[in-house]
Amino acid sequence: MVSAFDLTELLAPGKRRRLSRLPGLVVRAMRLIRLSAPREFAVTVALQAVAGVGVAGQLLIGRHVLATVFDGDVTVGALLPALAALAVTTALVAFADVARSEQQRLITDLVGRYATDRVLAAATAAPLVAFERPAFHDRLERARVNATIRPINVATGAVGLVSAGFAVGGISVALVVLQPAFLVLVLMAFIPSWLVGVRMSRATHSYAVAQTERDRKRAYIMATLSGKSEAQEVRAFDLGAFLRAEHDVLYASRIADLRSLVSRRLRLGLAGAAMTSTMIAVTLAALAGLVITDRLTVAAAGAVGGGVLLLSRRLQVLARAAASLYEGALFLEDFTAFVDAPPEVEDEVPASPAPSRFSVLSARDLWFQYPGGHAPSLRGVSIDIADGEVIALVGLNGSGKTTLAKLLAGLYRPDNGVITWDGVDVGEYDARSLREAIAVIFQDFMRYQLPVGDNISMGRHARREDREAVTAAADRAGAHRDVLALPQGYDTKLGPHFLGGRDLSLGQWQRIALARAFFRDAPFVILDEPTASMDAEAEAALFADIRTLCRARSVLLISHRFSTVRTADRIYVLRDGRIVEQGDHDSLMAIEGHYASLFRTQAHHYTHGEPTSAHRS
Repeated sequence: MVSAFDLTELLAPGKRRRLSRLPGLVVRAMRLIRLSAPREFAVTVALQAVAGVGVAGQLLIGRHVLATVFDGDVTVGALLPALAALAVTTALVAFADVARSEQQRLITDLVGRYATDRVLAAATAAPLVAFERPAFHDRLERARVNATIRPINVATGAVGLVSAGFAVGGISVALVVLQPAFLVLVLMAFIPSWLVGVRMSRATHSYAVAQTERDRKRAYIMATLSGKSEAQEVRAFDLGAFLRAEHDVLYASRIADLRSLVSRRLRLGLAGAAMTSTMIAVTLAALAGLVITDRLTVAAAGAVGGGVLLLSRRLQVLARAAASLYEGALFLEDFTAFVDAPPEVEDEVPASPAPSRFSVLSARDLWFQYPGGHAPSLRGVSIDIADGEVIALVGLNGSGKTTLAKLLAGLYRPDNGVITWDGVDVGEYDARSLREAIAVIFQDFMRYQLPVGDNISMGRHARREDREAVTAAADRAGAHRDVLALPQGYDTKLGPHFLGGRDLSLGQWQRIALARAFFRDAPFVILDEPTASMDAEAEAALFADIRTLCRARSVLLISHRFSTVRTADRIYVLRDGRIVEQGDHDSLMAIEGHYASLFRTQAHHYTHGEPTSAHRS
């Protein structure tokens, strides 16, 4: 099996954002818009192109009107055609601005939808081991937030850039006709504003990246304080004030950093505005000097002055739009770095589909260590599971049982060793088709806030309409009677998150999860503590019928209650990541080893009415 990501690329720190990379970042942002909202963006570009021509027309028609008036001896009737043309051109420019605003609403949501979909696709394709790394969670959080917020910056910046760009182009053409030297002066005046905008955007991005882990901690504390499952312990230990204080400390640190950022942005903005305003004032002074010395007519000066002021406003819009687009592009680089992380050999070497079942599953010399772990969780583990066998894993907490189950389920890849189906390395099979043949229910199973039928059919969602199979799976798991007692039966919403939802006891939730595994109808079933929350009677009934319930299937069973594994065909005993014993119950008791010691310890406590979790597996 291969993972969907190159983790080195995925977890690498971000590269320094240099100004020379601006064109590439802008191209990437524009490509995102083209892919997500091509029609809307094309309409916007066309409208703004027309508006740009209209602005140039306004200036040239305005100069004509002024020149005609100052020449004297002109009637209103003679001016009517020019005034009508000016009115039509002004209306066209105004309509283009309104249309740009409305199209921008659409573009923003379309870009947001596309970006969010890419993040979700990348997150669900990431290998499970990636979620063991804090750096991955930081990258995922930045990508998730940027996918929902930054498309607004990109869309606003891109549309504003197009709008202002065409307007600047139109006014520039008019100024070239009227007095080209003033065009150069005005353009030079806005170079400082543009550079300041870029500096401010980079400062904002650096601030946001530095806040990522702190924001994740704050969100975690907030979820703990407001979550239903956490509510009882928060109150039982009176943790509300303590956790709120921790939340306040994190928020205070964020606000302090934000104040520093705002102060820096204000200083930059003031410097840029001062330089630009000074240069515009110098430009207007030069224009006045030309009129005073009779080197420029009043009509021409009026048109040039209007053009300079119009160009100044449009350049301000252009500078803000460019800064917004650049800032959005910086954040989108975090997004694209996450969603575009290159696949490993999965795409280079097409994997063959996995067989629908196996005769023998064998694992040989498996080693595995979690990222950041101090020691391997599995050390040279070997195990065999034949078709139709019930195999049990037992051992103390932390002995490696669940880790081994995840490797056998194809959720993790071993660091060393090999897992084979009938002698073929499972790494040669397509990972998705391999998992199609496996049903897994872990102790920390999901409780989907969905109707009962959907909760069960998640086991094989392509068959979700098969209500008869859903009912049969619930019956096999002992959940059918509980479901019938609910207000809408299998259509009852579960969980407290949505209106009308009904919560279940932990044991009832566990039966629903078990029904999900049965509904998957896979030849290999992995049950990790499948009855931990069930009462003793329900547990005894389930394990008494385990062979019938899972007939013609291979079963890997993990349980902390040793009485439930006695009937397994073979029991593997794990200790510190190694298999120290194996055999059936009778043979393991006969050798008086680790299994026998754990079994008798647990039996002693139950016999004396003192159930214990001291030797939970």
